[in-house]
Parts: sequence; C-alpha cells; structure tokens
Amino acid sequence: MKIVPSIAFFLSVLLSVLSASVNTFGQQIRNVNHTPLAEVSTIIDGNNLIEKLLNQRDAFTKSLNKSNEVVALPQAEYIIDRDHQTTIKFNGLDFIIRDNEVLAIKGLVLSKEVLAQITKKLVFLDRVQFYYAQKSNMTYLTPNADVQEVKFLDKQFISSLKIFNTTLRDIAALTKAENPSFSVETNISKMRQPNIDKTIEKQTLQSLVQLAK
Repeated sequence: MKIVPSIAFFLSVLLSVLSASVNTFGQQIRNVNHTPLAEVSTIIDGNNLIEKLLNQRDAFTKSLNKSNEVVALPQAEYIIDRDHQTTIKFNGLDFIIRDNEVLAIKGLVLSKEVLAQITKKLVFLDRVQFYYAQKSNMTYLTPNADVQEVKFLDKQFISSLKIFNTTLRDIAALTKAENPSFSVETNISKMRQPNIDKTIEKQTLQSLVQLAK
C-alpha cells in the first residue's frame, strides 16, 4: 500500500523538473535577439559602387586607344534598382531602397511627397547611366563597331553618373543644417533638374527603360 505515495512523489518530482525546463527554455527564447523581417536589409557602399563603375568604364575607354589591348567589357549595372530591401550608403546617409523606391533616409523624418521627389531624381539618373552603359556595350559588340561612337557613349555614361553623384551630394548637403529633416523637406523641390543631353531629355522614362533593358 506504500506504492501509491511513491508514484505520487515520482510524478511530483517529474513535474517540477519539466516545469523548470520549460521556464529555462522560455527564458532562452526571450533572450534571443529576433530581427523583424522588415529590418533585414542588404547593405551596399554606394560611393564605392559609383567609383567602381566609373573606373571600369574609364579603363575600357582608354583601352580603345590601344590596339589589341581592350580590357574586359564593363557590365551595365543599376545602382538603386533593387528587388529587395537594401540600405545604400551615400555621403554619410543611409538610403533604404526597395522596388526602385526610396522608402526612407535613416535619421530623417520625411514626407511621402519628398521621398517621391528624391526617388524620381535618382531613378531617372540611374536609368540614364544604365542606358548609356548598355548602349555603349551593344554598339561595341556590333560588327565593324564605330569606336568614336563608343567613346561618345562612354563619355555620356560618365557624365550622367557624375550628375547622379552630384545630386546625392546636394541632398547630403541639405542635411548639414540645424534641422536636417526640415531642410530636406523645404529645399528638395528647389534642387536643379539633372542636366542630361537633349536627346535623352526628350524621351519619357518609359521609353528609356525599354531602351535600357
């Protein structure tokens, strides 16, 4: 008749052990640093990317002046056209990009309207530089390619990429004010329009994208 108390005691000990284990596991779960999916983001140094694109194209253009010494054809590459959330660092600012849209600039409180204006400027210039890079490559690969035309297209590519870079520096300069968010909000619309050559300027963004892809 002493078996029942022994079983009861055993069950009591077992429940205590299980309870302690569950509490320990629960504490471990709470201590895990969970990162919300929305915060997972690729990080890219935008300034280094621009410099790389410029250097590759410059090396290619210079190689056209030397017979049989053409370097590898530089690949056309978008800068901010990203299909997943990406943080791109430009001039000390972190631009949060996704689906070709500037979602935010870290540390700044900006309206959707201002973010849309920034997006429009950068997307346009990004598509222009990609268009010239792609057009140059296609021209060079055609039979009996006109080297002078390739050099002209490369020059336009470099020019458009430098304008892209200047636009980013102008945006960064606005954040040096005492109230950076207010400065960007009130001045972004006053920034000069990108000075792209008239041929490209007359084309719609839709046409430009079709040419670039």
